[in-house]
Amino acid sequence: MFKHSYRGTIAWLLIIGFVLGLTLTAGDVPSSISAIMLALYLALVLLVTRGAWIGSIIDALPTSATREMQISEVAREAATRARHHPDYDALIRLMDVGLIVDERRPDGLALRRGRFISLDDDGIRPFAIITVPDGLSERVALIRFEIRDESGQVKYAFEDDKWLQAGANTILPGYRLPVRESKSDLEAGTWTVHLSIDGGLVGIHNFNLSPSLVRRRSDMLPDGEIRERVWRSEDEEDAALPLSLEELLRQQSQQRRQT
Repeated sequence: MFKHSYRGTIAWLLIIGFVLGLTLTAGDVPSSISAIMLALYLALVLLVTRGAWIGSIIDALPTSATREMQISEVAREAATRARHHPDYDALIRLMDVGLIVDERRPDGLALRRGRFISLDDDGIRPFAIITVPDGLSERVALIRFEIRDESGQVKYAFEDDKWLQAGANTILPGYRLPVRESKSDLEAGTWTVHLSIDGGLVGIHNFNLSPSLVRRRSDMLPDGEIRERVWRSEDEEDAALPLSLEELLRQQSQQRRQT
């Protein structure tokens, strides 16, 4: 009420005060009643003005939606690696980065977020969440992802225009890097994901690509033992993901703003 029609409320109080003044000066109202009416009017004025003051303070308080997002530890590490590069862009902040892994399981194909990839996995796709300041928002930017092997050779490149809005922006390429079908051309080792925006490097994310278990199994003796699953980290980064990747990343952003 006070936020949307404060001027109207003040005008309403002035009218009531004018009418009350005329009534009290007429002399027809007993003094005790006049005192009660005047006290009630002053209390109403105090209530309205104080309510408007409190409302302005509440409106000035930051809400959970306006709090700054929390940077993931993975993104912090990726930004630190990129900071030493001459093309590093310090204006755009990397909030999260990682890989979506297409993993073949006995019950079918599943999606997970992973940092430890096997040559038996079907494919990988990078993603990132960035925050853009107001001065660089509301524009089209050139987004580029590169996945490089341990020798630095580019094995995957994605480049596309994206409209950047102020605040959080999710970047998810439209295609993946095939792993299982291309494993003869891929070598195990420590690989990197490079994210650039308009030529400025935002982050360098490290991940591990391990040899194929299927190939190692075929090389072992019949009585040999082998693990049925490639070793992966036990943290939440290797947890199963829902099929909607955009929804997952949006939920992650909302959870960070709420914490």
